[in-house]
Amino acid sequence: MQAFLAILRYDLGQLIRSWITRIWLPLLIAPALFLVVVAANEAELASETLGAYIAAVVMPISGLAVAVLTAGAISGEASVIADGILSRSVTRTEFVWAKVAARLGFALAIYFAVMLPFTYLILRYAAPDTTYGGIIIGILTVALILSFLGALGLTLSSLMTNVLLAVLSLLLLVVLSGVILQFLGLEWMSTTAVLARLPQTFRGHTPAWDIFRELVVFSGMTAAAIFASFWIFRNRDL
Repeated sequence: MQAFLAILRYDLGQLIRSWITRIWLPLLIAPALFLVVVAANEAELASETLGAYIAAVVMPISGLAVAVLTAGAISGEASVIADGILSRSVTRTEFVWAKVAARLGFALAIYFAVMLPFTYLILRYAAPDTTYGGIIIGILTVALILSFLGALGLTLSSLMTNVLLAVLSLLLLVVLSGVILQFLGLEWMSTTAVLARLPQTFRGHTPAWDIFRELVVFSGMTAAAIFASFWIFRNRDL
């Protein structure tokens, strides 16, 4: 437990001081402030503004940031921690758990720190057409998609030693699978389809069965990706 906490604290400190975080936050905040001003002056619909912000700003920028932060999290530091693992001062499970908690927790903290104030301002100044239930479901759905992206990045990080290749593979896999699943009509499994109909979700018009399937699918895939990270790292050579 002490090893887990030590790695967790160290990793969070590295993330807070990272150049990615210094770029990530301003790139999310600047468009959010602009959209609040536009919504207040042009009477934009709240659901459309929230959906556009997530699709055009949050997912591209946060998706890239999460991919970079997670795709090199395990392989990039495995050689550094190898001595500790071999001497049994830290276990492989503790190392991976610390990475999962730090990387996914940090990504979700950034997301909620920006998204919650932005949502409040949009609901206050834009033309109201949303429901509280729809807002909660929409925000949680995006958080699940980001969690899935991060978990899959950790899986690829435990599998590949080339960080750039892992990042590119992660982004291509998520985007192409989303497009293909949407084309096949499996929209509740497609990241692109779920994001495209967020305005409908914010208005409370998405069927409850579709919402349930989306939450179950992305929760399950996130858990499966995390489990795969543990299994791969336990069975690989350091």
